[in-house]
Order: sequence, then structure tokens, then C-alpha cells
Amino acid sequence: MNTNNAELDAANAQMFRVLGDLKKVVHQRDAAHDEMIERHFDSMYLLALGADIRQGREPTRLARVGATAEILAQAVGISREVCEMIRKAAPLHDIGMVAIPDDILLKDGELGTEEWLLWRGHTEIGSRILSRAVDTPLMRLASEIALTHHEAFNGRGYPGNLAGEAIPLSGRIVAVADYLQTHMPVALDGNGSSMRWAILETMPAMRGIRFDPGVVDLLPGSLGAIDEACELIRQEARTFEGLLATGKPSIHRNVADTWVKGQ
Repeated sequence: MNTNNAELDAANAQMFRVLGDLKKVVHQRDAAHDEMIERHFDSMYLLALGADIRQGREPTRLARVGATAEILAQAVGISREVCEMIRKAAPLHDIGMVAIPDDILLKDGELGTEEWLLWRGHTEIGSRILSRAVDTPLMRLASEIALTHHEAFNGRGYPGNLAGEAIPLSGRIVAVADYLQTHMPVALDGNGSSMRWAILETMPAMRGIRFDPGVVDLLPGSLGAIDEACELIRQEARTFEGLLATGKPSIHRNVADTWVKGQ
């Protein structure tokens, strides 16, 4: 009996060692997968950032679009988890601009018909780039946003001439965030402050035409949180390393915390 018990104890001990080793392998596999996903996202973010800077845009614009989109999404009533995804996906909205030739992208004058068609194509190109990336909910959302952020509420946008609620909510939110952070100055002082209010006065005129009225109506109550989040991003981006970090989850988490604390 003692011999049998000893053999059983040894077998149990061996089984637990194998299970422990298996758990370590699974943990290492999951960690490697998570790292791969994060590095892939970083690559997509840097590609989008390069495309934005190539157009002469302010380097923190993408992070500000992400923060603005998250705050508006939260105001709409979207779940916290999806708001976080929108925050990370929104900065990739113009990634398709990497494929637009310089003579079109940087042209000072009005685009010709063929040039305009090529320009419009950045939405579909960006969506394809992101849809062929790793298959995660984040990248699927980013692809959806890239494709639909230039659709107009009245159906006269592109590329699909979608109208109203046929446009995914993510695209309707990012359309407002993109416009706001493209045309508003980074620092809201001096002439920038008057420009800020001039822009906000033009947005209601596009309510129901270019933009979702429900999202536009949330702007006045969200501006304080948006300004605070964007100021945080501006401070973090004072160095090149800080600028790159504005696309990282840690900085986005700070932006989200800024919004939550303001509630």
C-alpha cells in the first residue's frame, strides 16, 4: 500500500509540474501575441502619423482626434470598452493618405475631377490597409472609421453616399472630431480663441447636412473635457518621444481618466 501511495503521489506531482509548465507556455504565448498586436498597432499609428505630417498638419492632431472622439462617444452613451476602442482607432482614420501622390496631396489650388476622385480614394485605401491587418475588433473598427468618416449625414458624402443612421456611429463621431481638431488651433489663446468659437459657430450650420445633429449637439457640453484632454496631449508631445507616445495606450488612458474625472 505504501508503495502504491508513493507512486500515486509521484504521478500527481509530475502531473502538477506538467500543468504548471503548460500554464507558463500558454502565458508566454499570450504575452507574445499581445506584444505582436501592440507592435502592429504602433506600426499603423506611425504610418498614419507620417501621412498626417506629410500634409503639414500639426503633429498632435491624430491624438487629439482620438481623445475628442472618445469624449463624444462617451457623451453619446456608448459603453466604456467601445469608447476606448474608438479612442485608439480614430487616429488611423486618414491612413489611406499614404497612397495619395504629392502633386495631389500638397496641391495649393482646386483639385480637378480626376484628382478629386483619387483624393477621395484615401477612405477605401485606408479601410483596405486596416482590414488586411491583424484581425482584431480594434482593427475592424479602425477600418470602418477609415471608410466612413467622410460620409455626410444628408447622403452627399463619400465613398458610399450613405445617409443618416446608415452611416456607422463611429464614422459619424470621428467626422465631427476630425473636423474640430483639423480646424481648431492647438493652443486656445489670443487669436486662437476667437478662431475656436468661429469654428464652433459654423458647425451648427452643418448640422444634419455634413454632421450628425445628435453628435454636434453634444459639443457644447463636452468642450471643457476636450480642451483639457488636448492640453494634456500637447504637454506630453513636447519631445519626439513624447509625440510618439501620444499614440500609446498609456497616454490614451490618461486622456480617458481626464474625461472620467470631469464627470
